[in-house]
Formats: sequence, structure tokens, C-alpha cells
Amino acid sequence: MAYKINNTFGTLLVTLADGTIDTATTDIALIGKGYAGFGEKLNENLVKLLENFNNTTAPSNKIQGQLWYDRTNNQLNVYTGSKFKPVGSTANSISAPTNAVQGDLWFDTTNTQLYVYNGSAWTLIGPTTVAGSGVTTFTNEVVEDNAGVNRSILKMVANDAVVGIVSNIAFTPSSSETNGAALIAGGFSSVAQGMQLSSSVSSAKFRGTATDSDGLGGVAAANYLRSNANDTTSGSLGVLNDTGVTIGVGSDITMSLSSDDFTVAQTTLNKDIIFTVNDGGTTTEALRIKGSTGRIEHLRVGDLTVDGTNTIMNTSTLSVEDNIIELNRNISANSGMPSFTGLKVNRGNASTATEQDLFWVWDETFADDGTTTHGNAGGAWTAFKSTDVGGSEMSAPTLVDVRANVVHATSTSAQYADLAERYESDCDTEVGDVVILGGNAEITKCMSDKDDAVFGVVSESPAFLMNASAGNNDSHPMVALKGRVMVKLAGTGKAGDRVVSAGYGKARTANPGEVNHFNVLGRLIKDKYNEDTALTECVIGVK
Repeated sequence: MAYKINNTFGTLLVTLADGTIDTATTDIALIGKGYAGFGEKLNENLVKLLENFNNTTAPSNKIQGQLWYDRTNNQLNVYTGSKFKPVGSTANSISAPTNAVQGDLWFDTTNTQLYVYNGSAWTLIGPTTVAGSGVTTFTNEVVEDNAGVNRSILKMVANDAVVGIVSNIAFTPSSSETNGAALIAGGFSSVAQGMQLSSSVSSAKFRGTATDSDGLGGVAAANYLRSNANDTTSGSLGVLNDTGVTIGVGSDITMSLSSDDFTVAQTTLNKDIIFTVNDGGTTTEALRIKGSTGRIEHLRVGDLTVDGTNTIMNTSTLSVEDNIIELNRNISANSGMPSFTGLKVNRGNASTATEQDLFWVWDETFADDGTTTHGNAGGAWTAFKSTDVGGSEMSAPTLVDVRANVVHATSTSAQYADLAERYESDCDTEVGDVVILGGNAEITKCMSDKDDAVFGVVSESPAFLMNASAGNNDSHPMVALKGRVMVKLAGTGKAGDRVVSAGYGKARTANPGEVNHFNVLGRLIKDKYNEDTALTECVIGVK
């Protein structure tokens, strides 16, 4: 017969069928009648209860009233029905406990004070007075005056001595009433309206508003500029000397005149002068003069005109947000164009060929031979190197290579030798692998000897790549379909030998009588004398 498991307040929790165990309703295993191995589960339940489900994460199948020991924060928690709540405790010690969590209490047994942990620090609850140091506090007190009327005051006590009184009304304390007599003995024979210091405290002074605080020398206090705080004036402020103004605790900034020349000076070693503006609510640096270099290190400008013969920017990186950089801006007619316009990379002393300067320029001297589709009466973008010999570095340029990933252009020749296309592979491939169509994708490694389905070879640098954007070399390797390509060739061979698959992505030269029109991959270009498998140049697509 099934067990009906009820919680403490009589609500059905779960019905357990015979021979079953329930681990989903609660965090302990509920064992049905006749369940095999019930002893192990029962003992594990007892351990979990003993250690209060000790774990770094809260139990997942918690029920109201369940305890959980959070081993990360060393905190015992109880489940309220909606969340786990820490169980409060108070630690008694001479020093603050470590590994505290928010809400923990600590009683300082040395100073007899109670603290609560706010999550980052211990906050004093009370008393404010450290044990053995005398009473230091603000306290409310009712005092009887000489007319028998009770007056409420605020006493300021420091080390058991009444230093000051705050009252909303002036009165004379009663000498026959206990609190009144104590006030009189403490230096308050009469109580003034407001805040009053004790006459019995030696050298007690009020550090604040005095009786003459509303004015000074007949001038209202509000009309004076303060020297120790921020202030403003509605009048003009003049400095009638050439020494000028000094700013900073260490006189870091000075503004002065010398022979009517105005000077702003940063006097602190290696410190900057910075100009900022409010740009739409954001403080933006517009100009920085670097103290360590004496140079303008940062400058934000709008339209900028620089007049001069040479403009030199000594920077490691030049970043330009504009989309067009215009050269030869003063050229108004094609006839005025210089022979070369562009960029120069200075490579140092041009004493050897490797140290020649490099150029990327528009070469106006390149003649239009009729094949330049987009030429403008001649001219071409040109990359070259040249030595600076007597200032004639652009008179005899030597062309250099231009390297790119993908070039979209019309070509008359190619550097590499094979025609390839990207195909999706179902396995990892390497340069020189022989592949076939099929597998779990478009291509797979050829695993058979003399396979009639042989398709192509994985290429490294094809002269022409089709379907280039289909993927990368890992997912869509470049498969050479025709032309010169390096092939993983096993064994020896002679130039001209037909090449067939050898299995496991390799190729070999064919023996007499082994070839047909379908299994020939291509031909060996050069003799191979080494039996080891090695990348060997073959021509693909030649039967």
C-alpha cells in the first residue's frame, strides 16, 4: 500500500508507491514500502540532516522551515517559503570576527560595545562610550527651573563632563532639584536660548557663529569673500600687480605679466596643463600640454589651417576620423600635377638595397597604353622603392610587391599555379590531402587505394579561388581542381608518372595496368627518390 507523506502542519506532501524512492519532492530521499537498498538512502538522509545540507549552493527541493549551511559564507540559513534567510548569532570576543556576513552581531568584550556587520564593515550599535573612558554622549534631560517648570534640554557630555547645553528657551535652573543642582555645579547657573558652553570647562570656546557673526566692521558677513572656501562675487575682481595669480597648495600654477607678455606656468615637475570643455554634459579634454615633454600631447580641433613649409608629427600612430585625405589641394589644373603624389615610408639610411625608402603613390608618368580601363589620360597607383641619392629618390623607382587578402580587380597574370574552390569538409584536412566528394558534408578525405571517386587536393595558395566566402580553411578547405599543387605523395616516382589515391588522404604513382580514366588524379612533375610521404609538386586534372 502506498505511503502518504504529510508535512508537519498536515498537508499531503507526496504519495509514495511501493518499491519506489522520491528524490524530487524534498532534498532528502523519501523511501517507499519495499524499496531495495533503503538503508543506504536512510543513512544519507541522516547525514544531510546532521550537516544541514552543507553545500556552496542552496538546496534545490527546499521546503518551508528547512535549514541549509552555506559553506561559502559559513552561514546557517532557514527557508521561509520564498527565500533562505540567515539565522542570526552574536559572537563574543576581544577582536572583530573574520568571514562575517551581513547581519552578524559582535559583542566587543573589551569595550563592552555591540556591533552589526553591514556587509563590508562592523557598525557600532552602542553604547557610544568605551568602557573605562568615561561617558561621552548627547543625552536628553528634563530640568526644573526656579519657577518649578520642567524644561527639556540636550546635554553634551565628554568624558563625564557636561561641556554644553542646547535649549529652546532661557531659564534659571532650580538649586533644590537634582538635575538643576547638577547643572549649576557643572557651570550653568543660568541657561541661555540656543547653544551654550560650560563656564566650568577650562578654555572652552565656541567654534562657530559668534555674537558678532552677522557683520564685521559694520559690513554684512555675506559681503566678504572667504579665503578658505569656495565663494563668488558680483563685482569685478582685479589683481593690480604683474606677479598675478597663484593656484594650488604648492603654488603649482601661476599667471603673471612680464613686459606686458602674459604667461601661464605649471611649476610642478612633469605635470600637465589641461583644458577641458563641457561637451553636451560630458567633460571633454580639448588640449593637454605635457609637462614631461613640453609638447602638446592632445589637441581637439575643428577646422585647422596650418601655414608653413613643413608639418612634422612625431607620433607612433596617426588616427584620422575623416573619410577622405586630400593631397595636392592647391592644384587647380591637371597640367600642374607633380609626377608622384602619395605616401612615403622612411626606412633609415639608404646605404643598402634593404634600407631603401618605400612609396605608395599616384604615378602621373605612367602612360595610358589603351588597356587602362579606368585611367584618366594616363597615371596609375604604384608601389616602389628608391634610394635618396642627391634628392632624386623618385627619378628611378623600382617596383615592389603589394600584398592583400582578396583583390577585386582585373588581372593579366597570377603568381600561383592552381585553380581551386572551397568545399565543406566533414573532417580536419591539411595541405596536400587527397579528397573525394561525399561523407557527412561536401568532401571527405580519400581513404581508399586507386579510388575512382578521387576529386582533388587541398591547396595552400591557389592562383584563382572560387566560392571564396563560403567559409575558412578549417570548415571549407580550398580544393585544387586543376594546375600545379603540392600533394602528399607516398613512395617514389618519376616525372610524368600518373598519380592515383593511396588511402588516408595520400597519393602514389600508379603501377602499369592500374589506371583508368576515373582514378587518375594527375601526373608527377619531378622525380621523387624518397620512400617517405612528402609534399610533392604534381599537376592536377591531367589524365
